[in-house]
Amino acid sequence: MIHLLYYYNQRLQFFENAHSWPFVVSLCTAIIMFMSSAFAHLLHSKSEKIHKTCFAIDYVGVSLHGFGSGFLHIYYSAPQWYYDKIEYQYIFILLLLGILACFLNCFAQYHFHPPYPPLKRICQFLPCGILWIYSVIPLVISLFPLIFPLNSSSLCHLGQIILFIVGATFFAFDIPQRFWPGALDFIGQGHHLFHLCIYFVTLCQMHGVYWDYETHQKIIDQRSKPDLIFCAGSMISLILWDIVIVWYFRRRLGDKDHGH
Repeated sequence: MIHLLYYYNQRLQFFENAHSWPFVVSLCTAIIMFMSSAFAHLLHSKSEKIHKTCFAIDYVGVSLHGFGSGFLHIYYSAPQWYYDKIEYQYIFILLLLGILACFLNCFAQYHFHPPYPPLKRICQFLPCGILWIYSVIPLVISLFPLIFPLNSSSLCHLGQIILFIVGATFFAFDIPQRFWPGALDFIGQGHHLFHLCIYFVTLCQMHGVYWDYETHQKIIDQRSKPDLIFCAGSMISLILWDIVIVWYFRRRLGDKDHGH
C-alpha cells in the first residue's frame, strides 16, 4: 500500500494537485486498515482484554477504509449529475455509517461471549455491509447499464465489487473450512481468503479510480478544488470518533473486570 502512495504521487503530484487530495485520503485509510489488521492478528493472543482491544482497533481500520472508499468513489467515479446533487450529503452519511460500523462491531466484540450467538455476526456484518453498499453506489451508477467491451476502469470496478462479494461470502459463511474441519486451521480459511480478496479489491479500486480521473480529468479539474481541511478533517474526525468508541468499550471491559 505504501508503494501505491509513492506510485500515484509520481502521477498525480499530491502536493501540487488539490484534486488528488481525496485520492490521498483514501490511500491513507487503506494503509491504516491493513496496519490495524496486521496489529490485531499478530498481537491479540496476550489476554482477553488485549484480544478485544486489538480487534477493536481492527474495526477502526474497517470503518476508515469504508469511509475512504466512498470518499474516493464520489469524487472520481460518480457521474457528474450525481456528484453535483449529493456530494456533501454523501460524505456526511458516509461518516455516520463509518462511526456506526465501528460502534456495532466493538459492541459485538465486548458484549457477546463464547459460544457466540448469531446476533454477534449480525451486529458485525450488517453495518459493514451497509457501509460497503453505500460506498459503491457511485460505482454502480456509473457502471450500469454495462456496455461491452468494458474499458479499463469499468473492468477494475466490476472486479472490485465481485472480489469483495466473494471474499465476504468466504468470511461470513466459513467457507471452505466448514467442509474440511481442522484441515485449514493454519492457512486457507475463509478469513484468510477474505483478507487476500480485500488486498486485490484495493488494488482494483485504486487503479480503476486513477483511470476514471484520467478519462474525466477535464470535468474533475473544473470542479471547485477540494478543501484540505474538509478532506483531512473528515478523516481525522472519523478517527477521533472511533478512538472514543474503542476507549469507551475498553473502559467498560475494565469496569467489568474490577466488578468481578
